[in-house]
Amino acid sequence: MPNMTALERCKHFGVANLQGIAYMPGPTNYTKTQPAGSLYENSDFYNNIFEELWGFLNPNGMGERGRRDLYRFRQQLGVNFIHCYDWAAPISQKDQNGKLMLLRQHTGFLRVCHDQGMKATVPISNYTMMLLSQNKIAEARKNVEEIISEVYSVAVPPNSAPIPGVGMWKIFNEYELWWDKDPAHVVTVMTWIAEWEGKNNILDQNALPVMVCTSFGVEDNIPGAGYLKKVRDVLLQRGRIGNHDSASFWNERIVFATNPQNPGSYIRDYLANSLPNYWKRYDISAPPVMFTELGSSIEQTGGEAQQAEWLLEQIAASKPGSSNGMMLGACVFLNEERPWEAGAEKTFGLMRFGPDSSWGFPKQNFQADTTYPQWDPSGWWWPKAATYPVEQQAPKLSYRSVARAWGQQ
Repeated sequence: MPNMTALERCKHFGVANLQGIAYMPGPTNYTKTQPAGSLYENSDFYNNIFEELWGFLNPNGMGERGRRDLYRFRQQLGVNFIHCYDWAAPISQKDQNGKLMLLRQHTGFLRVCHDQGMKATVPISNYTMMLLSQNKIAEARKNVEEIISEVYSVAVPPNSAPIPGVGMWKIFNEYELWWDKDPAHVVTVMTWIAEWEGKNNILDQNALPVMVCTSFGVEDNIPGAGYLKKVRDVLLQRGRIGNHDSASFWNERIVFATNPQNPGSYIRDYLANSLPNYWKRYDISAPPVMFTELGSSIEQTGGEAQQAEWLLEQIAASKPGSSNGMMLGACVFLNEERPWEAGAEKTFGLMRFGPDSSWGFPKQNFQADTTYPQWDPSGWWWPKAATYPVEQQAPKLSYRSVARAWGQQ
C-alpha cells in the first residue's frame, strides 16, 4: 500500500476543513521578556501549569473554576483547530517514594482539544531555531525528541499513534524572520522527526503532517511561498530524510502555512492564481496550504467595525477546498488583544481583557494557584508555587464576525 500524500494525510488526521484560531493566552501581567526561572519564561501556556486559562479546575470537588477558552471557542465560534506557538519540552521525575510527578505536561490540553472535536498543532518553536543558529545541535535535538516522545507517549506498538487531539507538527514560526534565518534548520528538524519515527517503528498511517509556517513577506516575487521553496531546495539537497527520500517526504508530509493580512479580494486571487502558478513555474508538486494568522489590526483597517468586516471578507476568501483543492482552511489571528505588544500589534485579536457576561467564565477575575518546575543545581526539579491571573475577556466585533462566518450566529 503506497504512503499517503500530504493532502490525504491531512484528511486522515482531521485537519482538512479548518476553522481555526491562533491561540496565545498570555495573562495581562505577561511580558515578552522574562527572567530565567520565572513562571512565564517559556511562554508555553498549553500545559497543566496554566490549566485554568484553557480549561477549568475542580479543586477538591468544591465547584469549578477556570476560563475554559477551548470550550468557548468550540461552542461560540465553531472552532475545530488550535494553532499553538511556544511549546516547551515536558518535564517529569520520580519523587522520593518512586511516584512519577508530571511537572509540565501537555496531554491534558490535547485531551480537551480531542474531547471538544478539535485538533492542535504541536510546535517545534523558535527556541529550537535559536539553539540551531547557535550551533547547539545536541541540545536542540534533545528538546525536539522530548516533545515528540510526549506526543507518542501513550502509544502501543506496533501501531504507535499520536495522542488524540494532535493534528500536525509545526516547525518554527516564520523562520525567515528569526536568528540566522537559515532554511537548513527547518530541514534539520524534519530529519529528526523522520529519524525518530523510523527508530520507533511509526507506521505511515500514524506519521503526522509537517507544517512549515512562513510570513507573507515577498520572496521570489511571491508572498510566503518563496520562503517555503528555499526549504524545499535544502530538503532535496539532503538526500534521505529518515527512511524517506527527500522528494517523497515533500509530497507525503509537507503543509505550507502563511499569514496574510491582505483584503479578501487579494487572498482569493492568491489562492486561485498566484500560488498554483508559482508551483507550476518550477514544476513542483503543490503542497496543501493553510493560513495560520488571518486578520488585521484596527490601525490597518481604520476602526473596530472595519476590522470585523475585513476579517469576515478574509474568511470568505479562504475557503477549504479552493486553490485547486489544496486549501485546508484558516486560523483567525488571534484569541486576544495583547497589552504587552507595541503599536498596531496590540489591536489584533478577537477579544480584549474586561468585564464579560456573554460567556460567564470566570464568574469574576481571580488568581489561580499553580506550581511550575524549578531546576536545582544539585540535579533535580522541584515544583515552585506561583499564581497567575485568570481574567474575563469581552468579545470584539471581529469575534462576532467569526461566529457568523462559521455558522454559529
